[in-house]
Amino acid sequence: MNYSKYLIAASVCLLLFGCGENSDNKSQPAVSAAHIEGVVTDRDEPVTQGKILAKDAGGKTVATSDVTNDSKFAITLPASAQYPVVLEVTAGDSVLEAVVLDPMPAQLDISTMSSLVVQSARDIGGITKANMAQAAINAIRQNKKASGKSTSAGFKGDPTKQYGGWH
Repeated sequence: MNYSKYLIAASVCLLLFGCGENSDNKSQPAVSAAHIEGVVTDRDEPVTQGKILAKDAGGKTVATSDVTNDSKFAITLPASAQYPVVLEVTAGDSVLEAVVLDPMPAQLDISTMSSLVVQSARDIGGITKANMAQAAINAIRQNKKASGKSTSAGFKGDPTKQYGGWH
């Protein structure tokens, strides 16, 4: 069974919905710079080339980085960045995206799953913490239906922490 999609969804959720109270999406600048690291994949294949653009809530590019040959990236968002910040990378014909909602240093993977969550949030009404939460839930449900699974019986642990502790 391919668990990579679930791991990617869990990674997206952990970043998006960390326990910090500072991500109320009022487009306020961060107190300090945020350092983000992760991996870029497109349809479960590693992306080994590309430039990552970090665009703040105003659409301004606030930082850039390159994807390494082992599909990893690291980017530092300046303290002046207005959140949420969208990380965008072009991989072949695809544009992949992920969202950083607050300046807490984090691990974040950019993938087709994270892109699905970002687009779903836009479709719901925009990139806000509430819309990102709903979009992540929708993406997980859609992925379970597509793989023929309709339960989360395999999850072990506290259900209030299943998606990174937000509830």
